[in-house]
Amino acid sequence: MAYFYSGGRLKVGAPGSNGTDIHDLVKDQTGPVYIYDLDNVVKRFETLKAALEGGGTLRHTIHFAMKSNSHPAILAKLASLGAGVDTVSGGEVKLAIEAGVPADRIILSGVAKTEREIEYSLSQGIKQINVESPQELARIASVARKLGKTADVAFRMNPDVNPKTHPYITTGFRENKFGMDESFLPELIAILRDTPQHLRLRGLTQHIGSQLFDLAVMKEAIEKTIKVHRHLETEGFQLDRLDIGGGIGIRYETGDEEEELSLVRDYGRMVREAIRGLDVELLTEPGRVLVARSGLLIGEVQYIKRAPAKTFAILDTGMHHLMRPALYGAKHRVLPLHDRGAKQNYDICGPICESSDFLAKDVTLPELHQGDRVAIADAGAYGFVMASRYNAHELPRELVVENGVIVN
Repeated sequence: MAYFYSGGRLKVGAPGSNGTDIHDLVKDQTGPVYIYDLDNVVKRFETLKAALEGGGTLRHTIHFAMKSNSHPAILAKLASLGAGVDTVSGGEVKLAIEAGVPADRIILSGVAKTEREIEYSLSQGIKQINVESPQELARIASVARKLGKTADVAFRMNPDVNPKTHPYITTGFRENKFGMDESFLPELIAILRDTPQHLRLRGLTQHIGSQLFDLAVMKEAIEKTIKVHRHLETEGFQLDRLDIGGGIGIRYETGDEEEELSLVRDYGRMVREAIRGLDVELLTEPGRVLVARSGLLIGEVQYIKRAPAKTFAILDTGMHHLMRPALYGAKHRVLPLHDRGAKQNYDICGPICESSDFLAKDVTLPELHQGDRVAIADAGAYGFVMASRYNAHELPRELVVENGVIVN
């Protein structure tokens, strides 16, 4: 979303346009609410699609990482554009199918797949299961045998690169629980050869983390994975897919979308160069970069508390609705729906009985009053999907906007 103030009111839209007044969208809503802008999601998807194609004929499918946002309207819109989804649970597979995502565009990832999740996914005819361990591969074979099916699988490799991001969202380093290194291959190959009628290796996958900006590190991970791909070909496996994961980041501290879209275009060029000469379907799993900017979390100021050390603005929403600041120390911009001009520093806190319940600290904002509403920016990814009813609070509502109009 592009946000701007006009007449002291927060609006969304292209600068220079009349825009859509955020207050008008939520004036009839009670309590906290998430707003998602579908137009922004489409714009970013089309940018990534064009970047990967590069005007050429690269075979690829974008599988949206729906762990970042599983709202049915977003899933349905992306599916209508030709996207698939990457899921990390049987529950997400079910949500995707209910939203209209074709089963043959659904990938199941995740490190602890249960027999029930595997059975459900195979019975639905999903595209691929990304395998995290030899025991998991053996379990998939057992379930496929019971169903009389052949499971299409990809091995998740851990390329052991340092993605230089927050340690909680690093997934491709040697100390992480995700994926496998080359030492796992003999056992994996033995399982494949023991059950060829129930397992079909389609390719490899890797995902080194989230909030990534260093394309050189991402390219290194792809090249290391391709090396393993070539080795498996010499073992007689005919691989026709390469899943390079996702992870492109956004700059939460700014609203500069053009910088991010430029990064997406550079990413596309890097990927095309890295896989040149490889005859595969390229799979990608972006999440945050497609939806984070699309979302706002709207809360209402319940109290202004002026303590000797600082001033607190206490909202009806907090860490139970947006976990990222408390969990990662993430910094989201705070945008009051009305700008009165005078500025003051605030800690933006929530109602939860935890000292970690904050959304922003020491931010300079237009003066806030009791009853004002504020927007927490760039909350379209890892927001509502991580929300809880801690302290028995209600979950926030979710509104989807398209062309400036609420559509749900």
